[in-house]
Amino acid sequence: MSAIGYLSAFRLYGWDVLLLAGGVCLLTSLLKKTVLKNAPSKLYVFVPFVLGVLLYAVYRALVTLSAEPFTTELAATFEGGFACGCAATLYYVVYEQFFRKKTDAETDGGQAQGDEAGDTVSPVAPLLEGYVPEETRAAVADALYEGAQDKTGDALRAFVRETLASATPAATQAELLALTELVTAFLASLKKA
Repeated sequence: MSAIGYLSAFRLYGWDVLLLAGGVCLLTSLLKKTVLKNAPSKLYVFVPFVLGVLLYAVYRALVTLSAEPFTTELAATFEGGFACGCAATLYYVVYEQFFRKKTDAETDGGQAQGDEAGDTVSPVAPLLEGYVPEETRAAVADALYEGAQDKTGDALRAFVRETLASATPAATQAELLALTELVTAFLASLKKA
């Protein structure tokens, strides 16, 4: 997928969600380097969504000058917060794919693996870190990306769940469910682009 394809996915969200997602990215990066640097890598999958919900709730409370985002509009708050987390994850993937400069060790290792496989890394791969073993991560990411091209809705969700269930034997049911929803939402947003 080209840079234009990724960028067109951003138009699905409102400007406020996109700006808050930038803040979520910055806070997540800061937390990963400070407070959460010794935390398990599986935790990093959930951090953007938790921060997204918190930031969106505070933002909506300030805009409306009420506590409704925490009470009667709780569903809308979670929806907007989840959108912030999705957009922040999309920012991260775009950054990893197009802007991050890899170190020599990463480039040599990735070049050798990429040359053997004959292609580039799927945009789904960063989402699988901490769940799918490194030696099979690229293959699982490619299978998810390619297999999702002709699926939508419940068929897409079922395909992602089956693929992840076989690729993540150590994941708990809650982790598998959350990862399934994350990957399904990400793949669906790529299709809309």
